[in-house]
Amino acid sequence: MSDSDTDTLIAEIQRQQGVLKARLDDEQNALTELAKRLWAQQESDKARLSRELHDGVGQLLTGLTRRLQTMASTDPAVSELADIAELALSDVRQLSRLMSPTILDDLGLKPALNWLCRNLFEHEQINYTCEVDVNADLPKDISILIFRVTQESLVNSIKHAYSSDVKITVRQHFNMVKLSLIDNGKGFTRDKITPGVGLASIEDRAKAFNAELTINSSPENGTRISLTIPL
Repeated sequence: MSDSDTDTLIAEIQRQQGVLKARLDDEQNALTELAKRLWAQQESDKARLSRELHDGVGQLLTGLTRRLQTMASTDPAVSELADIAELALSDVRQLSRLMSPTILDDLGLKPALNWLCRNLFEHEQINYTCEVDVNADLPKDISILIFRVTQESLVNSIKHAYSSDVKITVRQHFNMVKLSLIDNGKGFTRDKITPGVGLASIEDRAKAFNAELTINSSPENGTRISLTIPL
């Protein structure tokens, strides 16, 4: 084979490699967009269920609570039932807000994360700090991603880590935004646990946005979660 034939063959191989890479890139982009659409649909479904809880179950419990409170004024034995109904109403409203936090749309990421911390830690013996420094025009889907990852991480910290201190920071730097969550809980060894729904959800959301997710933890040394999202 002559040098000319060899050069032609190499050029053809390189061309085919370029075509294959472009096709793989297109397929990867299509999968990423599909994943984003699926997460957007999930958020839409949560918003619908939130409205149904508020307008359906919430309204029924509101009517029941008022009726029991009226009855309790003449029959003290009903007072305990009225208190239980009021607690149930409060729980339904809380669940509705957590499923679809309208504060995220109305006021932005910083107030939404502070509200989330107050609600989750209200009855917990946990000290926390929440520092958020992002631009007002941060894309909505990025804000939702940060909110949901924070929500899942804090729930895990409360339920499994038994933390007493939690620190949340969100910083925007040029073409990226970084979320950091640190707790002083009991930690875990990654390869010795079965990932739950919460951890799997965090990982799937990160992949959908081409975000870099790192989770560092070890027994009795707490957990550090870092999420870096390109803008």
